Amino acid sequence: MKANAHFSFLLPENQEWFSPKEVAAIIGKSDQYVRDAFDNQRILGHASNARSVLVRRKTYQIHRDGVLLFLLETANYAPEDFLQRVAGLLRHRSRPELEKLQGELDRLIRR
Repeated sequence: MKANAHFSFLLPENQEWFSPKEVAAIIGKSDQYVRDAFDNQRILGHASNARSVLVRRKTYQIHRDGVLLFLLETANYAPEDFLQRVAGLLRHRSRPELEKLQGELDRLIRR
């Protein structure tokens, strides 16, 4: 499995650009965390200055690839490690538990 495919299911399928608030919901952080990470170049994207009569405001746009890159860089495992650990957990399940899991896997595969 490609590493980016491992995380891409977390992102809406037909959305290419995200706001800090949307990225925050995806990665489980605050939108202020996302803006700070953007400003420190830990999350890549585009920023622009928007002006109204009274306020100057910076706006952020984060491409789906920037979100995926952040997830890849901050993961403390590779997708292969994840699958190995799941397999390790399954080795300690009883036969009835494994049969129930097999049924669920069969349903997921048929989708």
